Amino acid sequence: MIKTWEQLKGHSEQRELFRRSLQRGRLSHAYVLAGPEGIGKRQFARLMANSVFCREYELSELQVCGECRACRGFAAGTWPDFIEIGVPAGKNVIPISLIAGETTDGKRGREGLCYELSVSPQASDRRVAVINDAGLMNTESANALLKTLEEPPAHSLILLVCDNPDTLLPTIRSRCQIVRFFPLNEADVQEILLAEEIVESPEEAASIASLCEGSLETARQLLHPELRKLKATVARQLNQMEGMKPLEVAASVTAGIEEMSSNTPEQRQNAQWLLRFVADAIRARLQGLAGGDLSDPLTQRLGARNGVDLLAPMLDRTLAASRQVDGMSPVKLVMEALFDELARMIRQAMKRA
Repeated sequence: MIKTWEQLKGHSEQRELFRRSLQRGRLSHAYVLAGPEGIGKRQFARLMANSVFCREYELSELQVCGECRACRGFAAGTWPDFIEIGVPAGKNVIPISLIAGETTDGKRGREGLCYELSVSPQASDRRVAVINDAGLMNTESANALLKTLEEPPAHSLILLVCDNPDTLLPTIRSRCQIVRFFPLNEADVQEILLAEEIVESPEEAASIASLCEGSLETARQLLHPELRKLKATVARQLNQMEGMKPLEVAASVTAGIEEMSSNTPEQRQNAQWLLRFVADAIRARLQGLAGGDLSDPLTQRLGARNGVDLLAPMLDRTLAASRQVDGMSPVKLVMEALFDELARMIRQAMKRA
């Protein structure tokens, strides 16, 4: 768990934006932290809250010491002036009970996030609330929060974390300042993957970082055991040259994608990742040939020129398959056609060699 700003990768511009606002005394009462999933928005929000409470630094410095009573209490999850909510386990929305309390026991308006914000701080100058996955508030929840945003307590700071601000009610967006966050760079992703021991080697970290588009959540999806097994299967088949068994490969790949996918959109996303693996493997071989690397078994069998003549059309065919999946073609049919065509290309190239 990230406990200091120095441990947070990226987002230095966003931090500087908040620091300037603090130095000018222009901190707003509510912000939307918006950007792709898995890039550190929640950690940023928590560091913002911790900075409000830290007693060793002025708030305008936007820093945390990690050692004072407030920082220790915050890290332990016991600091009384911090409220954090999100989608409850097993649910797909943020219910109004978390925002304004339950109705069944007469506590509506006397508990929940809005009530907690209205109470005077117990140990700090402000109360800070973080709403994770804020775009998943239902209509009741959003309208209840809107009342607090319209008349915010003077001692409050509300941070709404979401992937897309358009999922929020326009009336909520209009009462918040939107701060946009962007994907992490590949070097930062590699460092995090290795530091948190998510991958086993620098080579694997580099490979995943190049594919995950700056999102640790996407990186974790790419490391799904079933997807890794499918990647290994495809790599092994591509290395067999004329021995590739296209129908077996397509059947194995399709079954694996279906097993690890809970719905059709997820199935298409996993199919796209697999096609990306195939394209990257072919592209890496092409780059090796362009750089004069003649150690690849394909080059040894075909020669550099014939290798390029084979690999370039294979890459084009794989990219075409990706477009077909985007175009809503059945994943199974796309995979069968792709691997059949790749096997045919390899057999023809071997005959010409």
